[in-house]
Amino acid sequence: MASKRGNGEGSIRHNIDRNRWEGRISVNGARRMVTAKTRRELTDRMRAAQRSAEQGARSARADLTVGRYLAHWIDNVVPDTVSDATEAQYRDVLRLYVIPRLGTKRLATLSPSDVDAMLRDMAKPTETRPDGYSPTSRRLARSILRLALRRAEADGLIARNAAALSNSVRQDRREGRSLTPDQARRLLTAANGDRFEAGIVVALTCGLRLSELLGLTWDAIDLESNPPRLTVRRSLKRVSGRGLVLSDTKTNRSRRVVYLTQEACDALRAHRGRQAVDCAQAGDRWIHRPLDADLVFRNRRGAAVDPAALSGALADASHTAGLGHWTPHELRHSAASLLLASGVPLVQVADFLGHSSATVTASVYAHVLEDARTSIAAAMTDAITRG
Repeated sequence: MASKRGNGEGSIRHNIDRNRWEGRISVNGARRMVTAKTRRELTDRMRAAQRSAEQGARSARADLTVGRYLAHWIDNVVPDTVSDATEAQYRDVLRLYVIPRLGTKRLATLSPSDVDAMLRDMAKPTETRPDGYSPTSRRLARSILRLALRRAEADGLIARNAAALSNSVRQDRREGRSLTPDQARRLLTAANGDRFEAGIVVALTCGLRLSELLGLTWDAIDLESNPPRLTVRRSLKRVSGRGLVLSDTKTNRSRRVVYLTQEACDALRAHRGRQAVDCAQAGDRWIHRPLDADLVFRNRRGAAVDPAALSGALADASHTAGLGHWTPHELRHSAASLLLASGVPLVQVADFLGHSSATVTASVYAHVLEDARTSIAAAMTDAITRG
């Protein structure tokens, strides 16, 4: 019959058939049985086994290196918690920046000074990088290391998060360029008739990220509704080792409905016509459903468009317009700046861009909002004077 266990003794019972005392303890997450002739002998054995297991675990934790832990984290913790593209980015950052500099250090003794030293080393000039790694790369390395160490802290492997306590990377905010209304018109004129005209028009008038633009599918576009609209719900990115990957947008706020201008509707209708011609000319070589989606933007054989191809088309159009070199991200920045300068409320612009909050929008477009603040002061003066 079973006997009541004492405090801290684990599970203990007396096996009458065998005339033995039996106990079970947990060792590294697994249950282990211990037996003895008497209850006292059994409890002594169980406590000794538990102490030995704890000492072994402490020894293993003491010898665990940062590199081994990060390999475990990226292989066993990260998958299925972030998008494929984000996971690939984590792997690249750890492989290129963090592990070469901190991988041999013991996880339990990693200090904020060690992380600071990693960031300083990344900033050093090299033959291939005369200016060292950019502040953005250093911030990314610190951020992903901090995320991994947060899990180690939760699992009791470390007492504190060294990356969170390290010095942050200073990055001077650069004001992004924005097209003026006249420049925007010149760009659209230069893009007229280009194979990627619709992509350039939609990027500028809808403020889409390049990955969101290339991830558009025809079933996400309704040109006949009133007003015409598109729904952002997928993104297409190039993932190291996997090629082009189509996935859901990163956050719920990124999923949004954007109303289309007449210019965008006309460009999309023309684009659909050109795509039908491409399909007819390719015949049996046409790839009907790349990545299991009816993509809006495809190459001449129907495959998904590489981000570099659209970036190149935009660069050609902007040079033709006499504007120099412009990027897809600068078109997104221009869209937001033009709206803010036109008096569209900040909250609505944040929703238009798919930002997580209006605070993010305000921090990125502070230089545009400064003009709006000046206008507000002038309006207040005018109101008081009129009064």
